[in-house]
Amino acid sequence: MTAPGERPLFLHEYIDIVGQHQWDYMEHTKQQAGHEKVGFELLGTWYVMGITGRWPQVVNIWDIPGGWDGWYGKVDRLGMKRMSNAHLEGWWTTAYGYRTGGFDRLLAGAPGCPTMQSLAADDVRGSLFVHELTEVRPGTALDYLAAVQEERAPLMAEYGHHLVGLYEVMMHDHEVCTVWATEPEDHVRMAKARDVARGVLGADAAGVDGDARIERWHARAREWATRWREELMTPAPDTLCAPLEVPVDDSASM
Repeated sequence: MTAPGERPLFLHEYIDIVGQHQWDYMEHTKQQAGHEKVGFELLGTWYVMGITGRWPQVVNIWDIPGGWDGWYGKVDRLGMKRMSNAHLEGWWTTAYGYRTGGFDRLLAGAPGCPTMQSLAADDVRGSLFVHELTEVRPGTALDYLAAVQEERAPLMAEYGHHLVGLYEVMMHDHEVCTVWATEPEDHVRMAKARDVARGVLGADAAGVDGDARIERWHARAREWATRWREELMTPAPDTLCAPLEVPVDDSASM
């Protein structure tokens, strides 16, 4: 977890993918991770499940070593000096065979945000990731994130969702990002428990009991949040929080 007095920074990327090249792009991303001329450490690369969000699209989150001092180096290198960086120019040229563009955000870890080191030490992994971008009333981002850590994260953990990222989006004052590692069965179990508690799904049909705490959290979140949405993501194999073994589809039908 983020230590007191530290302010870790991360780069969040949405990448628009050409055709079915999400796997190619994620592999290309992994090859770039940790390169001394880039200076980013890859926390994760995922593709957005088309049944829950825009497709074809990939999400990358990079750790920026050194916090704001590290960010200075990136801003300096990617400005006027970019044209003289042959390594990066070559990587970008190849990448554009797989992508058409994207949208980036600078993130800052809120107090209690996991770090790459803590995620590895705690062996946080999942084959499914919940990616949330939440709009909040201007100036309330850190209050919302504190409530997520203190109130929501323990409840999510009961349903097999483990916190990966707790981020304030920088360069404006109304957005936060949260990321959770889980498994498909846990995602569905929690969704059913919420619907049963709301009275829109019967417990017998769902096979689970309702949990009013889930809906209470959403009501609580509206003290700060003005808009919330989540999408599901699939991790690239051999990344920090990906499962050690890649699941295999043994079903006979979709």
